[in-house]
Amino acid sequence: MIKLNLPARPIELTDELTLELTNQYIRDNSDVWNRKFIRDAVLAFSHNKCCYTECRLNSESKYMEVDHFHPKIHFPKDVVRWGNLLPSCKKSNTTKGELNTKLYPIVNPLVDSPKDHLYIKNFRFYHKSIIGRRTIDYTALNDRKHFVGKRFKIGMKVIEIIEEIRLNLEPLCIDVFSNELQIKRLLNSYKNLLAEAKREEEYSATISTIILSDDNNNILLNILAENDLLDDELEAFYHELEYCSLID
Repeated sequence: MIKLNLPARPIELTDELTLELTNQYIRDNSDVWNRKFIRDAVLAFSHNKCCYTECRLNSESKYMEVDHFHPKIHFPKDVVRWGNLLPSCKKSNTTKGELNTKLYPIVNPLVDSPKDHLYIKNFRFYHKSIIGRRTIDYTALNDRKHFVGKRFKIGMKVIEIIEEIRLNLEPLCIDVFSNELQIKRLLNSYKNLLAEAKREEEYSATISTIILSDDNNNILLNILAENDLLDDELEAFYHELEYCSLID
């Protein structure tokens, strides 16, 4: 889970239409939030990911459901209020159900910083607060079948790539000038890996946390620093890692 920024509401969702759709829902319980322009706008601000688990939506049978953060059964006047609609996978949305999030708050990635309530360790989420604990329980973050197994598979691959780059780079840095081309290729591979942790990517919080916590990565960073191989692009990648990571 990463912090999300809420853009301006879709121009089609005027005050008049909001009132019309709200009244329609109250009148006949119809799914007024499922208009295409609403769904498209909701999916876009989460980078096409579930706002809770970060699994890619509309792929691998993980189709987006519009989650009413404050459930419509308790708060019907918020049924199409911009900022109350979040993109969710079915597993998280079903698990969250009709939880009254005003009485029993969970992390709202549009409002809260997940870093204040959650951290990742060994591919699982842990809580820093009661809100974090409730979030884990009610959004199925640690469901082994749906999410933990996928995070483990991705995370282990990241760890293997970092170790391979470090082992290959270390001897080359004995003579940076003579091995310039090989070093450049390894740096490009490293940057490609870091790009996989950008906020637009699937499971970016997990990948960022793993990279920043990995011993081989710390050694690799020291090698780069000692040989004056850190550049602005790498610094930008690390700024992104800090944004997305959930370290204890």
